[in-house]
Amino acid sequence: MQSRTHNTKRNIIASYILMIIQMSFSFVSRTIIVDVLGTEYLGLSSLFTSILQILNIAESGFSSSVVFFMYKPLAEGSTEKVCALLNYLRRVYRAVGAVILCAGLLVTPFITYLVNGDVPADVNIYVLFLLYLANTSIGYFLFAYKTSLLIAIQRLDLTKLANTVVIFIQYALQITALVVFRSYYLFIAAMIVGTAAVNLFTAYICRKKYPEYECRGTVESSIRSDIAKKVRGLLVCNISGVTYNTLDSIIISAYIGLSAVAVYNNYYLIFTTISAFIGALRTSMQASVGNSVACETLDKNYNDLRLWQFLFSMIAEFCSACLICLYQPFMTLWMGEDMLLPFIDVVLLGIWFMESTVQHAFYLYLSTAGLWNEMKWTYIFSTVFNLIMNILLGKLLGITGIILASLAAGTISGLFWQCTIILKKYFSVSSKSYLLKQFLYFAVSGVIITAAYLICSLIQTGGIAGLLIKALICVSVTAGALILIYHRSPYYIRAKQLFLKAVRKD
Repeated sequence: MQSRTHNTKRNIIASYILMIIQMSFSFVSRTIIVDVLGTEYLGLSSLFTSILQILNIAESGFSSSVVFFMYKPLAEGSTEKVCALLNYLRRVYRAVGAVILCAGLLVTPFITYLVNGDVPADVNIYVLFLLYLANTSIGYFLFAYKTSLLIAIQRLDLTKLANTVVIFIQYALQITALVVFRSYYLFIAAMIVGTAAVNLFTAYICRKKYPEYECRGTVESSIRSDIAKKVRGLLVCNISGVTYNTLDSIIISAYIGLSAVAVYNNYYLIFTTISAFIGALRTSMQASVGNSVACETLDKNYNDLRLWQFLFSMIAEFCSACLICLYQPFMTLWMGEDMLLPFIDVVLLGIWFMESTVQHAFYLYLSTAGLWNEMKWTYIFSTVFNLIMNILLGKLLGITGIILASLAAGTISGLFWQCTIILKKYFSVSSKSYLLKQFLYFAVSGVIITAAYLICSLIQTGGIAGLLIKALICVSVTAGALILIYHRSPYYIRAKQLFLKAVRKD
């Protein structure tokens, strides 16, 4: 297999190109939706997406489990075992698609109960939901399992290529549907076409690039049993992960209304867009870390973990500073002052972002070491706690309470409990040293972000010029402080060497 660094570099570049394209088109399309159709349509989009993400729990992590079992046969060159796993995943995906489709049809009659207030007069909420349902389920019948093969082979860049080509066509059709036809139905129909095209294109790439990997053969019963065991753990993990990220929009819609969902999700879009950039880094590293877990010593992997902790902590601090300093001026330019959240919500979103981002370091070893079953009680707690606090704090404090609930659930379940399990079960070490170092990073971050915000607040210039000046100050202060404080750290030196190696020509 090619070098881990080379594969990771290639995957990161492809992921970021696609992210930039998706982010740009997403901002454009949301702006056009508000201008042409109205804020409520954004609320409906967020609500339906949240509901269907919950239905996607039916997938239960089969793909992640199968990818985990592909790492070793790929490293050993065992083509037949990989083909058998791919064939197994294809059958599972077809069954999952059928389950999601049926579950969605059962949910359809009750959609109106999740909306507080009126829906747009010119839209049939049931037809619209069925279109979203079709978009969610179609991929399971059209070669979605091929993506798992590319992930395991460390060629995620190829599926990103398929997405990049299709996304241009899809968004062109969607923008035309809004501007020319003023039709939200056509907007969603174009999305369905795009989803189908991405899966067909991915299948074509796999057939051309890796013709030796076909759906054939049978997975050994012992492996099926191991997959089922890991899926049971992943099922709980997925339920928590989905509810953690989607209940917010559903509860806001039920308690406050579609317009509030739209306002919240404008902020959350930026939150998730930046998170996706960081997630792409982790995803691109995932197969390489999996290969390292299969081939390297435990000490080597633990040293790598501390490096990843430093790397993701610095990324989290830098991005959180930018969010807190630039959220409001950007939102004022994009959507106007009428669609701003209170500044306390901005601060909470920044803290939540930092807390969730640093978890990427040890989550690299959650999937590659197959520890989903050991995590199930942490996810059960997170789901129940987040739901209860969402309801209680949502009624009491509105959107502020819902953000607080998510932040609290993530801190207790993820940062403390899950970190402890991964360090104990895989690395066989105490989490004390790791967490103390993490809170030292947090303390330094708090000082730097406060300084950056206070300096930015002195700038009274508005508009694009004001945003650019504040961005320049925020980036300069934060990056300069990080380099000044950590330039002698061995992790900083290693991270710098890794970066230089990654950008160096092959």
